[in-house]
Amino acid sequence: MLQFFARTRRPVGVVAAAMAITLALGCGTDNPDVVPVSGTVTRNGKPVPNVEVYFQPSQGRPSYAVTDAQGKFELGYTREQNGALIGNHTVYITYLSPEGGADAPPPPELREILDKYGTPEKSPLKVEIKGREDNLPIKLD
Repeated sequence: MLQFFARTRRPVGVVAAAMAITLALGCGTDNPDVVPVSGTVTRNGKPVPNVEVYFQPSQGRPSYAVTDAQGKFELGYTREQNGALIGNHTVYITYLSPEGGADAPPPPELREILDKYGTPEKSPLKVEIKGREDNLPIKLD
């Protein structure tokens, strides 16, 4: 029996080391601290279409989405994983030109929104993500 353990110890150790390296490098695409988040951005009860919505956590990478014509969004965390990190976030809004041009000025109705919510430093909007959110309202005043 001792000979069996003596012969298999090395391969088991190699396998264990390989598994540890794989876990350390984060080869999996699922982060257990990331949960699905979707919702609607509105202002004065009306949807806000064609804006980029960012959820910036206090630590870690932000999540991002683009609102559709009804102001609906579904956050993406990475290319492979949707959602946002569990925890506190600052929500900020940027303009997405329908033509795709970065230099296109925002329409007048969005200028006030961008002045107030356009950067994580300026935005007063804070959201705590505790778990899955399927219809999170983002109300802009």
